[in-house]
Amino acid sequence: MLYCTLICDIKSSKKLKNREEIQYKIIDMLKAVNTKFKDIIVSPFLITSGDEWQGLLKYPCDYKKIIRFFNEFIPDVQFYTGVGIGSIYIHNFELTVNQLDGPSFHRAREALKFAKRNNLPLVILFDDWNNI
Repeated sequence: MLYCTLICDIKSSKKLKNREEIQYKIIDMLKAVNTKFKDIIVSPFLITSGDEWQGLLKYPCDYKKIIRFFNEFIPDVQFYTGVGIGSIYIHNFELTVNQLDGPSFHRAREALKFAKRNNLPLVILFDDWNNI
């Protein structure tokens, strides 16, 4: 079974003048997204470190709707998004998203790193094109 991992990170977050305010806004945003898109979310979005958040979605799904939701919720904040599509190893969804593992997460992390290195807002990596 395939999944879609989204990892987002605010661009140049340490330079934000209202960083604390933005962090609280992200907390509210994640509560809202987890409610609004609960039908496609396998493991709810949460902040994983600093100004980075991630979530696990069913695949196929319209993950672009979630990215648009983030953009509309924090319109003045630029962020990178890494999307990884692939399998996962741990299927205990009582765990939080940061406790799960597998190629979907690995590809999302690689995509996020690539996005940051190349100053791209969104990068998508598939684990295995043959399974898409």
